[in-house]
Amino acid sequence: MPFLVEDSWINAQAMTFDLYEIQDSAIAVDATYYLSYLLDNPPSHEPLLSALGGLTGIRAHIEANLDLWDKHRVTPLFVFDGQSVIGQDEVSLARRRAANHRTDEAWNLYSQSQAEQAVATFGANPGAFCLKNLYPMLQRIIKQRHLQFLVPPYSACAQLAYFELIDSDQCGGIMGPQELLLYPIRDSVIRSIDWEASTVTALCKRRVMRALGVGESMLVDSMLMTGTSFLLPFPPLMDASMYPNPFTIMDAVNMLRTSDKSVANACASFNDILQSQDPEWLDRYRKARMAIHHFIYIAESGEVCVNDFERLTNDNHEYLGLQLPAELFHYLNTGLIGARNLSCITHGQILIQPTLEGGVSDEYKKLMTHDILPLKEQALGLIIPRVHRGIGHKDITMRVWFDATFAYTINHRSLQPPPSSKVGTWDVKETDLRRFFPADFTGPIYLEVLALANSAFAETTKAKDKIIRGINSTEMVTSVAVWRFLHLRGYVNDNHELTRWGNALATTLLALKDANEDRPEVHGIEEAALLAFELIRFGLFNSKQGGQVPGVPRKGSDEDRSSLTIISQCATLLRLRHQSYGYTGPLNKSLLAFRSLSSAVREADRDLVEAIVASMFMYGQCARERNDYLEISHRLPFLEEPDIGLGIAVRTFFDDDEASDSKETRAARLAEFPTTFVPFAESLTDDFHICVDFVVSVNQGVQTLDSKELAPSEKTHWAKAQEYLEARPF
Repeated sequence: MPFLVEDSWINAQAMTFDLYEIQDSAIAVDATYYLSYLLDNPPSHEPLLSALGGLTGIRAHIEANLDLWDKHRVTPLFVFDGQSVIGQDEVSLARRRAANHRTDEAWNLYSQSQAEQAVATFGANPGAFCLKNLYPMLQRIIKQRHLQFLVPPYSACAQLAYFELIDSDQCGGIMGPQELLLYPIRDSVIRSIDWEASTVTALCKRRVMRALGVGESMLVDSMLMTGTSFLLPFPPLMDASMYPNPFTIMDAVNMLRTSDKSVANACASFNDILQSQDPEWLDRYRKARMAIHHFIYIAESGEVCVNDFERLTNDNHEYLGLQLPAELFHYLNTGLIGARNLSCITHGQILIQPTLEGGVSDEYKKLMTHDILPLKEQALGLIIPRVHRGIGHKDITMRVWFDATFAYTINHRSLQPPPSSKVGTWDVKETDLRRFFPADFTGPIYLEVLALANSAFAETTKAKDKIIRGINSTEMVTSVAVWRFLHLRGYVNDNHELTRWGNALATTLLALKDANEDRPEVHGIEEAALLAFELIRFGLFNSKQGGQVPGVPRKGSDEDRSSLTIISQCATLLRLRHQSYGYTGPLNKSLLAFRSLSSAVREADRDLVEAIVASMFMYGQCARERNDYLEISHRLPFLEEPDIGLGIAVRTFFDDDEASDSKETRAARLAEFPTTFVPFAESLTDDFHICVDFVVSVNQGVQTLDSKELAPSEKTHWAKAQEYLEARPF
C-alpha cells in the first residue's frame, strides 16, 4: 500500500481553486502528509525505497518543491507529528506487516529475475518505511530556508484543526490528510497544489457531508469505521464476501443507517465477525472518538491545551495517555528531542515495529528481546525521575511485532547504579577544554573520545559540586552529552578514563583521521565508527547473519565469504554519494536484514542520547532560553541513517572479483562498474576507498582488545577482512 491510505470516495469530492486565492499567505502543512504525497507521486517517487532502506533523491526534490512555494509567494508552516495517539502504534504495525507481505512478493520476483515487476511491487508498497526517519532532514531544510515549523504534543492534524478552528492569523489555510475532516474544522482542507496549472485542490467538509447526507457526528463515525492512522477499519467492511470491491465511506454510512446511526448497534449486528477478528474494536473506537473530541494542541499563547477541557472525563488517561511536563513538550516542539521516549512514557508501552525486510533472525530476536533492553531502561531512567512522581510508578511494557506472547516490563526504577548518578559526575567547563586543546579540535565523537586520553584533562571533567550549572554553548552541550553517553555505554569508566573499548574506539578514530587527511570531510564517519563498535559489542557483525536470506556472498572460500560479509556490512554504515535520482541498481535482502539490526541499535543509542540531553536541560544544567535547540539535536549522533547502497555496491563488485587480478585490471573494472550497476553514483571509486579505510581502521581498534572483551575468533574475522582487501588493491 502507498504511504497515504485514504478513502477514494472522499477524494472524488475534491474541488479546484485558483492558486491566487492563497498567494501572499501562509499555509499550515502536515509534514507527514507532505512527505507522503511527495513520495507517492512523481517525480519524487522512489520505488526501491523499501528495498534500499533510504532515499537517494528526496532532498533535491524537497528543495525544488519549496522553490515553487517561494516562487508563487506561498509560505509553508510545517507541523510535524509528536507523540503517537492511542492506537496509532497498533495500526502502524498492521500496515507495515501488510506492506512486508507484499514486498515479500517483490523479493520473490527479484530472485526470479523479473526486475520490472519487482520494482513496481516495491514501489506500490513502501509502507514499512517509517516516514518519521525523514523528519530531521526536512527540519534541517526548513531551518536553512528560514521557514518555521512546530511539533505539537501529539497529532499534527489536531494542531492544524486548532489553527483552522480559531481562524488563526498564523496561516491562511491548512494542508493535510483526510483525517482533518474528523476534527471540528469549518473550511476546506488543501490536498495538493499544481504549480504549473496554478490551481489548488481542496476538500470542503460541508460539501462532503452534503454529498453523504449526514451530519458531522455521523461523518466522524463513518470515517472511523473505514479506518484511520489510529484505528483499524471496522472488521465487517474488510469481509470480502460482503464487500468484494474495496470499501468506501459510503459503505460505512449505509451500514450505520441500518443500525440506527449507532456504531455500537453495528458492532452488535456483526458481533460474530468482531469476536473472531477484533473483539476489542468497539473499545478502540470509543477511545479514538474521545481522543478526537478532546484533541491536544499548542495554543497561540504557547500553552498546551485540551479541546473542550471542561467536559474531559476522569479516565482521560485511557484515551489521551499520561500527562507529561510542558517542559518536555517544549523540547519536542523545538526539535531538541524526538517523540519516541515521550510516547512510551505517555502510553506505558513500547511496541517494536516490523523490519523493512520482514525477517526475524536469531540475532534480531536476541537483540530486541534481551540485548537492547538496558539501553531503553537507561534512557527512561534518566527522564522519568524528572516527571510527575505518579508516572514513575507506572509500568512500561515492551512488546515485539514477531512474538505476540512476549512482554517485558522495563526496569527503569531500580537500575543500579542509577544512570543519573553516572551522568551527574560530568561537569566540563569550556575554559578547561580549550586550555588543553585548540579550537580546531572539535567533535562530536572525535574530540570527546581523544580528549580523555589526556589524563590531566580527564581529571577536570569530574563534577566538583552536586549542582551542575553553566553547560551553555552549543558545542559544550553536545560534548557533555556525548561524554555521558560514552560513560553509560562503557567506553569510559567511573574515573573518566577510557576503558579497553574506549581505547579501541580511539585507535580507530585516529586511524580514520590519518586515512582521510587528504580528503574533504567525510560526513558521519566518526559516528559510523562508534556505531560499528556498538554492533561489534552486540555480536552483530556475523558472516552467517541472515541464515537463508538471499544475497549472501557466493564465490570464494568460507573465509573469503565471511570477510566480504563483514566488509559489505561495514559499507552499509557509510554513505553512497549519489545523484538526485532514484536508485537503479542491484538489491540485497541480506544486507537489508543487517540494516534492521544496525537500525535497532542506532535507534536505541539515539534515544539514550536524547534522554541524556533532555535530562541536562530538565536539571537546569544548561541555559533554557536559547534558539539553538535544533542545532544541538543535529550535532548529536545517531540521528540519520544512510541507505545500504554502498554496501550493495561493495558486495556486488567483490563477489565477482578474482584475487589473482592485477591492481590495474581491478581498477579498470571498478571504473566501468557504475555504468552497469550504479549509474548515478557520483564518486564510487573514492567511496570504495573510504570503505576500505573504514574496515582497516575498525580492525586496528579491534586488535587492541583482549579476549575478555572480544573472542579471539572475532578478532580473526576482522583481521581476515583486512587481508581480503589488501589482497585486492584497486
